[in-house]
Amino acid sequence: MYLEDHYLRLCNKYIQSRDFASAKSLLSVWMQEFFASCDALTALPPPKVLQNPSLWWCLSRYASLSGDSAPVNSFLDWLESVPIEPPVSSDVRAWPVIGIPILNRPDLLQRLLESIDVPVGNLAIVDNGSKAGLPGSDQLKSFLFELESGGWPGIESICVARPFANQGVAASWNHILTSFVKAPLVLLANNDVIFAPGVLAEALAALDPRRPQFMPLLPAPQEFSAFALTALAWDRVGLFDENFYPAYCEDLDYAERLKACPEVEWLIPHDLQERMQALNHEHSATIRSDAVLEGYNRSSYPLNCLWLFSDRRLRGERRGIWRRRWLAQWSSD
Repeated sequence: MYLEDHYLRLCNKYIQSRDFASAKSLLSVWMQEFFASCDALTALPPPKVLQNPSLWWCLSRYASLSGDSAPVNSFLDWLESVPIEPPVSSDVRAWPVIGIPILNRPDLLQRLLESIDVPVGNLAIVDNGSKAGLPGSDQLKSFLFELESGGWPGIESICVARPFANQGVAASWNHILTSFVKAPLVLLANNDVIFAPGVLAEALAALDPRRPQFMPLLPAPQEFSAFALTALAWDRVGLFDENFYPAYCEDLDYAERLKACPEVEWLIPHDLQERMQALNHEHSATIRSDAVLEGYNRSSYPLNCLWLFSDRRLRGERRGIWRRRWLAQWSSD
């Protein structure tokens, strides 16, 4: 601790006096010693071991004032190389998180819940419909309230997120992932999916949360109707692109990014997928059951296709997101 305090005072002194060469040299020594202390650990380091706010502050302050981001990049490169393993639940039979965005049709969500045949730690639901003013929104609101207050057999905790407006599929998936960062893996599903008997247990047994893995429970083109993602997979690939709004094409973008990342294993459980496909004949029930939503989708879907095939997406440009979302909103206003 004394040595770190010494480095902090000395680094601040160099930065304050604009002696950036000395500051960079000291930061290099400080980082190497910190890296070595972490690498010497025999067990996987917990977050507290990797947290070093003093070093982080000096690195960011140096980059801000000198315009040199090389030390910051070196630190982030090292951090991404640390072999971190998310904590695994003691109950290997239970899914840590099952996440479901919903816009309408609570009857389909109930059918999905009735098909769950393994213990679940957290059921995370993003309610995009109760405040959307759609037909059946009162029934959805009532069903989710009863589910939240009364619970469901085999599910330890039920959490319902209620955004101000329909956030769309990509943002809903991101909200679930980022709300459960301690979960080693997550299962995301559409509310119109039915789980075939035994599938959830088999999928859980086949996944290794110590590795970056993606497993679709249905074959193409339904791969993202129900899929599992380990924390290390979305750590490598990133979150879903919220430029796709409110639905469609976010799956194609993510599949492209998954396949472009050599570290991620794309698992294809053929037998499991066949059994799932036999029960899931209907697709996109959310939209197909509502003529109004079908009309909205006829406008938003081609706009999402424009973004999918644009060079701007590939370059990671951020501009234009407000006007695209404004154009794509599912509203009669």
